[in-house]
Amino acid sequence: MDVNWTMTTPVLVVGSGAAGLSAVINLVFAGVDCVLVTKSDLTASSTDWAQGGLAAVWDRRDTPAAHYEDTIVAGAGLCSQTAVRTLVQEAPRALQWMMRIGARFDRNAAGEIDLHLEGGHSARRILHSNGDASGHEIEITLAKNVAAMDGATWDTGGQGELKVLEDCELCDVLVDEKGRACGATVRDSRRGFGVVSAFAVILATGGIGQLWNATTNPEVVNGAGLAAALRAGAIGRDLEFMQFHPTIFVPPVKVKGDRGVLVSEAVRGEGAVLVDGQGNRIMRGVHPQEDLAPRDIVSAAEQEYMVAHGLDHLYLDATSFGTQKWKEMFPTIYELVSSRGVDPITEPIPVRPGAHYYCGGIAATMSGQTNVAGLYAIGEVACTGVQGANRLASNSLTEALVMGSLVAQQLAEVDLPQLRRCPVAKPAAIPQPVEIAPPILEQIQEIMSRDVYVLRDRAGLQRAQRELEKLSPHATLVARALVASAWAREESRGTHRRTDFPHRREEWRRHLDVQLGPDGTSLEVSVTPV
Repeated sequence: MDVNWTMTTPVLVVGSGAAGLSAVINLVFAGVDCVLVTKSDLTASSTDWAQGGLAAVWDRRDTPAAHYEDTIVAGAGLCSQTAVRTLVQEAPRALQWMMRIGARFDRNAAGEIDLHLEGGHSARRILHSNGDASGHEIEITLAKNVAAMDGATWDTGGQGELKVLEDCELCDVLVDEKGRACGATVRDSRRGFGVVSAFAVILATGGIGQLWNATTNPEVVNGAGLAAALRAGAIGRDLEFMQFHPTIFVPPVKVKGDRGVLVSEAVRGEGAVLVDGQGNRIMRGVHPQEDLAPRDIVSAAEQEYMVAHGLDHLYLDATSFGTQKWKEMFPTIYELVSSRGVDPITEPIPVRPGAHYYCGGIAATMSGQTNVAGLYAIGEVACTGVQGANRLASNSLTEALVMGSLVAQQLAEVDLPQLRRCPVAKPAAIPQPVEIAPPILEQIQEIMSRDVYVLRDRAGLQRAQRELEKLSPHATLVARALVASAWAREESRGTHRRTDFPHRREEWRRHLDVQLGPDGTSLEVSVTPV
């Protein structure tokens, strides 16, 4: 493979959502030079589309212990107690830091932070910005700070230098002869194929939502980071656990390429209810919290109801809100839905579950370390044990910010001083870049949406595996790894629902780990205790 350009940096960060941008800011202010690579422009990420908010204990009547317990319950037995404790302890500091660098959160008439309730939470602890544009506020605030750092010359000591490469796509993580990460191959839209050598590579590439045809994720979120990590020898953990959000808008008129519209959990938090076409309540009698039950329970109940009654979608009824509440509390959702043919003020919103947040990912600590030396994973691409088998609402943006801070601290204070004792190693090989052509991606989406959706069974998973294997083994790596885990886990837990194994089984309260086999295409599944 011809290499058109090269670059060397202490730290390479891939991805520009909340995790990647917060890591970069913290690293630069710790005096560490960085290169940031992002597939599109600086703000193209799932963070920018996030509506729900950020979870943190803010009210004196709330406690970290309660936030911890709610997270553990939602995680259905697969959470890491250590990781969850770290999250709930660090969450308030992470949000205070966001405020210091310019983020603004909604306040009530008394001037206090306006706290919201979302599914699975026992207290109001969700901070919002501009009603339902919390992710946008986080993304824009972080991006402004990063843009100010890009190529800047600092007058004060201690700051590192930053180079941002937009429209630059990750191809592969490079490893040296000892199996240690030493950089990455990337494809720049202007300069072509290049190599960025680094002491440390931080993947902050987000989830895998684009592997389904109904998703809340942007087009750039297709699992490329997870695939690159697997090819580099990293462990994929709990890959079967994709969280399907219960309320993805189903527009009356479908436009190819139109973004998936999420109707935030907060809408149900304010009293909206799921109904069928005759107004019958879907969640009544299913769970004590009814429409505010954890997402895995709501999505499964919806899918079961739709299958039983031959329905393509259900409805979210928020007509009780009135005009003022819709336009003041949920202006973004109101605009997105009404511009696509439904007036949520006067009529229920057609909805169904859609791929939303990946609870699985690269096995990593809260400081981002993976089993591959020099390779770090943060944010949605990582599996830390915070989310377990099902993410508690609004924990994800918070976790991304916390991990961004912790990985920077780990690298600046511990790892980089040791790594810099030796020169940046040369890669053992520069692999041919893997591409997922649009026709193949469309086939993957059809297979996953048919057989690896909210409800799964043996026959469907077998069919999915056969059909994926007929396509390019490299292009389908993440999908095949997920199906392998889903096939192996013979129970229903969290977001993984097997109709042929409908109950949770104690012997399956363990992680499933997936790695590439020695041949570079086969997959090996193993068990790790929680």
